[in-house]
Amino acid sequence: MTKPVTKKGHKYITVIVNHDTNTVVWASEDHGKSVLEKFYKQLTPEQLSSIKVVTGDGAKWITECVNEYTPDCAHCVDSFHVIEWAMTALDEVRKDIWHDAYSEYKQVKKDNPCSKGRPKKDDPELAIVKATKAKADEIKGSAYMIKVLCFLFDTKYHMHYIISF
Repeated sequence: MTKPVTKKGHKYITVIVNHDTNTVVWASEDHGKSVLEKFYKQLTPEQLSSIKVVTGDGAKWITECVNEYTPDCAHCVDSFHVIEWAMTALDEVRKDIWHDAYSEYKQVKKDNPCSKGRPKKDDPELAIVKATKAKADEIKGSAYMIKVLCFLFDTKYHMHYIISF
């Protein structure tokens, strides 16, 4: 199911896609269990039994419908949401590590104040401060890599719900 979103509210369109042919099988305005039930109720028993895999975003209402109408099919979470959840978790860990590293840098800078004038190249205190600053900057800059990974693993179509026949 794709979810076009407007700024002041949400508008949803439920779109059922065939995995094998990448074609739209069915579409309807709105989303939710009642909308998905409309799709399932129009299928014949043979069509229901031909559904082998259902991909969705993990919403409870999707699981409930799938269990009710196609209990023997495989359930999968779509790759867009898997990557989104993994990147969110990774970014939270990265932020925590960066905050720790930046706090360490501030403490080291406080503990090793620079004397007036230009510091010498081989000043050990300056080297310690620079090393902790570089560590914090490297971690902070890793957010760019998270975005690159998100782009590389992102799916072409951001489907909320896909059925394979």
